This record gives sequence, C-alpha cells and structure tokens, in this order.
Amino acid sequence: MPGRSRIAFTLIELLVVIAIIAVLLGLLLPAVQKVREAAARASCQNNLKQLGLACLNYESSQQRFPNSNTTAPPFHGWPALVLPQLEQESIRNQLAMNANWYDNANATTRSAQVKTFLCPSAAGNRLGQSAVPGVAGSPFAGAAWDYTNVSVVAVTLLAQLGYPDGPAYSNVWRGVMSSQGSSIAQITDGLSNTILIAEDANRPEYWVKGKRVLDLAPPFGSGGPGQVTGGLWADHQKGFGIEGTSPDGFTLVGECAVNCTNAYEIYAFHSLGANIALADGSVRFLRQSVSIRTLAALATRAGGEIPADE
Repeated sequence: MPGRSRIAFTLIELLVVIAIIAVLLGLLLPAVQKVREAAARASCQNNLKQLGLACLNYESSQQRFPNSNTTAPPFHGWPALVLPQLEQESIRNQLAMNANWYDNANATTRSAQVKTFLCPSAAGNRLGQSAVPGVAGSPFAGAAWDYTNVSVVAVTLLAQLGYPDGPAYSNVWRGVMSSQGSSIAQITDGLSNTILIAEDANRPEYWVKGKRVLDLAPPFGSGGPGQVTGGLWADHQKGFGIEGTSPDGFTLVGECAVNCTNAYEIYAFHSLGANIALADGSVRFLRQSVSIRTLAALATRAGGEIPADE
C-alpha cells in the first residue's frame, strides 16, 4: 500500500549484533571450559579418594598396605587386590589369580576398563602397554590407568639434595607402598604428610610440559619413541621413584617436580598442578610450583622431614 515503509536491519546494525555475539561467545567459552575442568578435577579427586580408602581398608584387614611390586609368581598389580573395595568384584572374579596378569588366561580381563582408574582430564589412548623383561610377547597391552603409588625417592635425587646416611636408604627413604610394603605404624612422618598415590596420566603416550612427544624415547622405561610403558592397572610393576627433571622436562634429576613429564613422575592434565592421595585417605591438590625437596619429603614415610610448600 502507498505510504507503508519496510522495517529491516541496516548492514551496520547487523554487523554490530554479530560483533556483540562474538564478544559474548569469547567470554562464555573460557567460562564453560573452566567449569568442565573443575568438574573433571573434582571427579579425579574422587577417584583418588576411593583408591586411598581402598588401600586403607586393605591395610586394616591385612595389617599392611599392598606391596608396590609382586616379586614372585603369579604376578598381579596391587590394584587387582583392592578391586573388591572399589566395588569391582565382577572384574576381580574374572581374574585368573593363579596365572600372571600377562598370561593368555587374563588377556580379556586386563583390558577391562575401570572408571575409577581414569582421570577425565586425560584424553589419551585408554589402552596402555607394559614391558615385562625376559617374557616373550612383551610389551603387553591392556587397559590404562592414570594413577600410581609413589614407592621411593630415588638415590640420585637424594644425592643431589644432599641427604645424609645413604645406608639407611632402603628403610628411611621409601614410600608407603614400596616393594617391601609397610603398615600404618611405619609411617612416622605422619599420615597427612605422606603421599600414597599420585597422578601419572596418559601413559603410554609420552608427554612433557603439556605437549605430546612423538619422536623421542622417554629417559627411563621406554617403549620406544613417544611411548611410556607401565601404564596398565594390571601390571605388577607399580610405582616410581621421585627424581624430578631439568626445567625442560627431558633430563632426569632436577628441580622440576610436578607436571614436567609423565615418564614416571607426577603428571596431570589439570591447570597448575596434580592431585595426590595421602596416607590418611585425604586428597590434596599439589601445585606444580612445589619444590623437589618438598616433594621428596612428602614421598618418604619415615624421613623425618617437614614439608614446607606443598
């Protein structure tokens, strides 16, 4: 009809609206990512809480924590021993405990994924591999896990930190779950000052300082370029010795303590640190700025140190 005007957006108005939407999305996406990471970190902490309590319940019934390593056949990792405490009886019942974890009898069961063993922030290959020296067919594949016990402070780090009394190493500088095992009474540093289990995420992928490494082999326990062995929950060779690395994360023994490398050091995909379960069953977030001396103090069960900056 004559005299009626058509109402529409001008090009400038449309561009302004698009710009506003882009700004809002730019503000919203980081917030969403932070919420997701907070949820993943909380879920990871819950996993460690369950693992810590399972080990404490085992200690209560057996008067000792599970040993880090099985030294005589049949070989099984300590996580297999606490599956009932984690309400995973069905997987435990399927394990042929009279056979080694790597035998054909356990090929299917060792590949069973347990949600409690996986950190939601770790998004790597959920199938791991573990080398068993001298056994045909090694390395063996199976379900990965993102945690492990801290079994000892390495002699090399003790020397760098100037710890005295080397002959006492076998008893004093061990963690809670070492090859010797221990009871609560032997944790004289205090249950709340001693690490039981920590994150060591995304094995068998090799990660250094937030980046995946494909063309180099890890400095210890290598499965070849880009591969870290030992990341299976079923593997009987558990735990690692705290050594620290150089600032770049590639050379063993140094001041870089947390989130430097997942080649047998504490490593997580959380911002600014990693989760640890302590021997009293509590869970703490360990900042990646922590000094290697403090981490060494937290790792020993009877070293007599006082952790300063955890």
